[in-house]
Amino acid sequence: MTIDMKHQPPAGRREAIARAGLASLKAVASIGGPPTERALSVMHAVRDSLMKVDVDLDALQPISAAELASAVPETEWRERILRGMTVLAMMDGEPTPQRLAFLEATAATLGIAALPVRTFREVLEKRFALVRIDLARRTFVRQAAKAYVANEGVRGVLDTVAAVLGREDKALAARYHQLDGYPEGTFGRAYADFIGRNGFSYPGEVGGPPPPVMRHDCCHVLGGYGTTPQEECAVVAFQAGLEKADPFYILMFALAQFELGVGVSPFLPGMKAQADPATVFAGLEHGSHVNRDIVGDTSWDPWDHFHEPIADVRAALGIPPRGREPVYPAQSEAA
Repeated sequence: MTIDMKHQPPAGRREAIARAGLASLKAVASIGGPPTERALSVMHAVRDSLMKVDVDLDALQPISAAELASAVPETEWRERILRGMTVLAMMDGEPTPQRLAFLEATAATLGIAALPVRTFREVLEKRFALVRIDLARRTFVRQAAKAYVANEGVRGVLDTVAAVLGREDKALAARYHQLDGYPEGTFGRAYADFIGRNGFSYPGEVGGPPPPVMRHDCCHVLGGYGTTPQEECAVVAFQAGLEKADPFYILMFALAQFELGVGVSPFLPGMKAQADPATVFAGLEHGSHVNRDIVGDTSWDPWDHFHEPIADVRAALGIPPRGREPVYPAQSEAA
């Protein structure tokens, strides 16, 4: 099921759902002992970037699955909370059977699908091939490929296959190199500068990525994200906020690659403990403001906008600057 990250509960329900969700995160974090600093950092990030409520996490008491079910009858919010619980369990050290049992029991009590929990089990049991299959089916890579082929037709299929096979396409590379001469301040020039600054290759060049990866790189450029492991996690979270797909599996791509050490990218080795909770959940919130799915939407083509000022493209897409202080709903409503 797709979860709309832009949908928020009515003001009267917001704090109750947030408290129940955070108490459920604390319940997961407390399995096996007091919450670790890592778990608390995840909870702080969720509270400040997503929940946006003034809750004292130290004083908050964990709640049971039955208490969560009573406090949150809405199916969508039950699913969001279970995903959050699973993400915390993924980011807080090695997965454990005790946490798996708790997550499975919670899903059963809530009466919701437990696909994220199934992925947690696959990681726990080190069935990484299944993790990779799940991510290939459900993440932005597939969405970007579909959008590229929809825009480019048969040529798009041939371009992608050629890149996967490591073949050079001089005509395709030449098209991208035209962006090098675009005026300063345009979206296309910002994209070209991003490629050059990071020592990347264009699609069509030897060693270059498949053309659909360009949409991911556009998220870097439009969102203002770098290329360190921490920033890669943040930009994938940004995509999770804006895409019309299950944000859990988009986040899982970053967590598998940079947090769990499961190599899911053909361009990078798997790494461990590189995700920063604050930037991950800030990225998720950042992406939730975007009004178009610039990764999977076949009606949006970056080439139609490369000639435009990047400030205008950001404004048209509703992309706010990074690094904004969180505004709690009570504050914005009072204003």
